[in-house]
Amino acid sequence: MKKSFYFLVLIYCALMQVFTVSCNKTPTYEELKAAEKKLIRRILAENDIDVLHEYPTSGVFGENQFVELSSGIYLNVVDSGNGQRAVLYETDVLIRAILTYYDNNEEKSFNLFANNFPPLEFKYGFASRVVSEHATTYDLYYSFFSIGLESILSYVGDSAVVKLIIPGYSEISNYPAGSSFQSSNSRVFIPIYYDRVRYTFWQ
Repeated sequence: MKKSFYFLVLIYCALMQVFTVSCNKTPTYEELKAAEKKLIRRILAENDIDVLHEYPTSGVFGENQFVELSSGIYLNVVDSGNGQRAVLYETDVLIRAILTYYDNNEEKSFNLFANNFPPLEFKYGFASRVVSEHATTYDLYYSFFSIGLESILSYVGDSAVVKLIIPGYSEISNYPAGSSFQSSNSRVFIPIYYDRVRYTFWQ
């Protein structure tokens, strides 16, 4: 009887150890990236998005055409703006956006065009500084602002309107292209789908 009892205890301990190890296992970078890519494929399918692998030579996008940039960001240019381009380290930029983020398959939407939200603000070339300054507090910059948003200004200008998908795993010059919020959870990357982003220069 004692032998059976100790045998059952031994099996129980072994199972608990396996369970604890499996629960505490942190996914690898590649596993996180693969999981987010699967979620992005769902976003692409649900929005009937046609992915281009080269920027249109005409500069004109179809309504649901997005080019996949080398950073991993997906871009659709609705309006390229009035022709005025941002000057590095000089131009002050305001951003308003309508977006949806996907956290563990849960969708949450925000409208930053609403008057109760201030626009996101930065000087062109200093987006990484803005991200760092706001990374320790849960605010609009921390949640949704990123150098990925700034990087699009190499394609468009003042008063431009674009659509974007910025993955949590995307990178620009080995620096995270997404916001701190998108990669703050060690078990998941969080993609953000920007249904509308408007850039306004005010200098």
